[in-house]
Amino acid sequence: MRNFYLLTAVLCVLLCSGNARAQLRTITIEELFELCDNSSKSVEISRLGAKMAAEGVKVARSAMLPEVESSLSVSFLGDGCVTDRDFTNFTNADMPHFGNNFAIKASQVIYAGGAISAGIKQAEIDKKIAEKGVELQKQNIRFLMLGNYLELCKLSNRAVIFKKNIEQTELLVSHIKAKHNAGTALRNDITRYELRLEQLRLGLHETENNMRKVNYHIVQALGLPDETIIAPDSAITNYRLQVLSRDQWQSEAESNSPILHIAQLKISKQQQKEHSVKAERLPQVALVAANHLDGPITIEVPTIDKNFNYWYVGVGLKYNISALWKANKKSRIERIGTICAKESAELAREETGIAINSAFIALENAYEQLHTQEKSVELARENYNVVNNRYLNDLALVTDMIDASNALIETQLQLVNARINVIYSTYNLQRVAGTL
Repeated sequence: MRNFYLLTAVLCVLLCSGNARAQLRTITIEELFELCDNSSKSVEISRLGAKMAAEGVKVARSAMLPEVESSLSVSFLGDGCVTDRDFTNFTNADMPHFGNNFAIKASQVIYAGGAISAGIKQAEIDKKIAEKGVELQKQNIRFLMLGNYLELCKLSNRAVIFKKNIEQTELLVSHIKAKHNAGTALRNDITRYELRLEQLRLGLHETENNMRKVNYHIVQALGLPDETIIAPDSAITNYRLQVLSRDQWQSEAESNSPILHIAQLKISKQQQKEHSVKAERLPQVALVAANHLDGPITIEVPTIDKNFNYWYVGVGLKYNISALWKANKKSRIERIGTICAKESAELAREETGIAINSAFIALENAYEQLHTQEKSVELARENYNVVNNRYLNDLALVTDMIDASNALIETQLQLVNARINVIYSTYNLQRVAGTL
């Protein structure tokens, strides 16, 4: 835990040195995920897509409402003419020159072969797909930002290693210079360690720049002020992680994976498309009511200069005869589309299973590396104690002491990195299973 407080201090020093207005902000993984959900532009775009899909459901349901049409027109009527059947005896027929027409018609479909209900179900499925898309996008952004967050932790660790090694190397150079002045060390020894010191300083500088890059990426993605400095949570290595067997992770993926849910929804949508095509070969029945007001009455000769109003109610039947030979082709296309959707769902299931297996093996490897690093720290501590005792009794050189100290520092910080790898691998499993 002490190492993490040191990491945070190093992070502040490294980043604040380049920004006088820098604001340190310690963020936990839970807070990171919350910021991703609320601030990510890609998540917001997905939410807007879900809203559009929800409106699409309302549009599809409006097909169940009655259709009401109205029309109004005025016109100028020219004079007519009357002739015999052989087009002789031409006679001019005076007509009223002002014509008017007003009509209103209402219809309500009461049977459409299931086309309307299929359209509504397709819109509802599109809405569910969009909602699952939002969930999937959230998990992808969370995992992406988690990777950057944990990378920042590792870079902080690396900076600590460089700073400790620089301090130890500077101390070693001063000891060697003292021995050189006393005539017990060569100038070449000083040069060799000064060269190592410059390499360490270069490595620290590169690490600082990488930390700034990762910090800027996180800040921009989360919509935080540019001067914000992200400090890792000091308790990150104490997080309680979800421990499940491989089969349990597979079961979690079957129940929660947005990718698998979307694949199943696409099958349902394709089946509804098949229903829509079948509905084209069925008649449509509707209730119809209309009222017309026309003038003048031109069906009489001479024309009657009056308005004629009539209305009717009844049942209308419409059948698209051409659907008998056109719908079959559409039906074959949609049937193939359904088969393709089922194959895609099966492929998604296989790929998810493979991803679960790979992520589970990666987690096992991360735990194995963690156990190895724990043993390395134990051995490095034992070696340090032995060398320290020998150094105190003038039985070891200062270089041996420095090397033992560096080895202990590096193994301790590599242990923290190993724990971070376990965290990353666990969250990767959660992402693949759809529970992140």
